[in-house]
Amino acid sequence: MADMELVQTVKQGRDAVAKWREDHPGEILDLYQCFMSHVRIPMVDLRGADMRDGDFMGAMMRRANLAGSYLNPAHLYRSDLREADLSKTLLNSANLRGADLRGANLEGADADQAIFSDANLEGANLSGANFSRVNLTGANLTNANLTGANFNGAALKRANLSGAIMDGADLYEAVLNDVPTVGTNFAGCIIGYTVFQNCDMSEAEGLNSVRHDAPSTLGMDTFFRSSGNLPAEFLQGVGSPSAAMDYQASIGSAEGLTSEYYISCTASDISFAEKMRDDLRAHGVRVWVFAENFRGNALVDRRSTSEEEEIERWIRHYDKLIVVCSQPSFENEIVRTDLTQAKDLQTLRDEWLVYLVDPDGSLDQPGSRAARNLKAEHVVFDLQGQSQGSDTYNSEVLRLAEGLKSQQPAKAGIPAFEGWRK
Repeated sequence: MADMELVQTVKQGRDAVAKWREDHPGEILDLYQCFMSHVRIPMVDLRGADMRDGDFMGAMMRRANLAGSYLNPAHLYRSDLREADLSKTLLNSANLRGADLRGANLEGADADQAIFSDANLEGANLSGANFSRVNLTGANLTNANLTGANFNGAALKRANLSGAIMDGADLYEAVLNDVPTVGTNFAGCIIGYTVFQNCDMSEAEGLNSVRHDAPSTLGMDTFFRSSGNLPAEFLQGVGSPSAAMDYQASIGSAEGLTSEYYISCTASDISFAEKMRDDLRAHGVRVWVFAENFRGNALVDRRSTSEEEEIERWIRHYDKLIVVCSQPSFENEIVRTDLTQAKDLQTLRDEWLVYLVDPDGSLDQPGSRAARNLKAEHVVFDLQGQSQGSDTYNSEVLRLAEGLKSQQPAKAGIPAFEGWRK
């Protein structure tokens, strides 16, 4: 355990720590298993400190000197480490989920198996760092220096690599899923058994200068989203057949391949939702059912450093959400939460993305205040005739499909699709 007197000294900030170092030359700061959640210690000098198993959740350590320190592991969830010096720091298995590391220096840091999901690493220096097997889901690596960094086996799902420098970066066995690569310079990057899934790489640079140590997997979604702009050298290097290179010339647009639409519903409405899904797909809509019982466990320990955090399954990163407003849905907490969060996201993005469907006339109940409010604030599609395959149902499904494909700012109010109900 850490010396509590020393912990209190550190909590006093930069000057107190500097005085301690003057009085204890050559000694290592022993902060093992310390509790420093939400402390404010900007510019503090913690070089070489032993902070293993420490709790720094939400701590503000902007421009702190943590070079060569021991944080393997440590809990740094949503900590503020902007412009901090983490060079040669040991971060093995540390939890930095949601941490702010903009402009931080992680040169030569060892972060094997650490969690950096949703972390902001914009403009950070990761040159020569070991990020093997790291979870970088949703991380922002815009304009980061990744020269010579090791991402062997790393998970980069929805990570933003736009403008990043990848010279000598090792992506062997890494998985890139829905990763923006606008202006990313892959020249000198090393790949092998790397997975490129659902990525638009049409504006990436240096793909013809990648070092291929083994074949890689290039998903058809990446192939199409890149609109035929992948260099022949890159396709040959990943092991694509010559026919794929010939076919690439015929690809002009990836319209519709980037959208993700989901249907929120109760367990009792799954059959209805699946039939609606199939009918929408027939009109070219990419949509999936997201029923209340199709999810993992939302109760995830935020201290967890597991790469299998079930919260990733509970949450869907959608473009638009269809909510089945049956009678059971009014009493279902999960569906109500989906609707509330979608409305908040709609306001945040200033993009209309919530669409309500009425499968059983529940939104026509004059005595229901909830139904009246929903109809007043949203577009409603009458799909009561699904079981009979009525003309009204078919026309409403077509109208819904066209509405999903359209774009309208949320500030403009309820979209006035032809024949819409209010």
